[in-house]
Amino acid sequence: MRQLKLPLEIEKLIDISDPVYTFCEVMDHIDLSRYFVEKGYKTGHPRCDAQKLLKVILFAFMENGICSLRKIEKLCRNDIRYMYLLDGMKTPSFATFGNLIRNELTDSIEQIFEDINSYIFAKDHVDLQHTYIDGTKIEANANRYTWV
Repeated sequence: MRQLKLPLEIEKLIDISDPVYTFCEVMDHIDLSRYFVEKGYKTGHPRCDAQKLLKVILFAFMENGICSLRKIEKLCRNDIRYMYLLDGMKTPSFATFGNLIRNELTDSIEQIFEDINSYIFAKDHVDLQHTYIDGTKIEANANRYTWV
């Protein structure tokens, strides 16, 4: 019988230049609690951490564009970066992600992305008034010997 041995610290398996680290750095400076509806549940089974779930959803949308919740669940089960974002939490089901989006978020995912972008523009002093074109030529798909 073969047993898989993983280090206790998953971050050792992730490349230092992976976008997940930059994503986490930005998300740590943003107050995510303002995007959630305040629930008054005090009894019952402890709920999943909504902020970690939102980070996973936003990272999946950042990497893959709009993708299905079942695909996000599969990524959480198989991809080390998503395990790192969950920080040891049990893999949530697609229904958990759906409930978070439908019932607990006050803003849409697109609005949250706009807020994140405005934070990045303010922090890194990004100038949106100028557009630069570098003149790169890329080979076209239509004909192998033509250049755009």
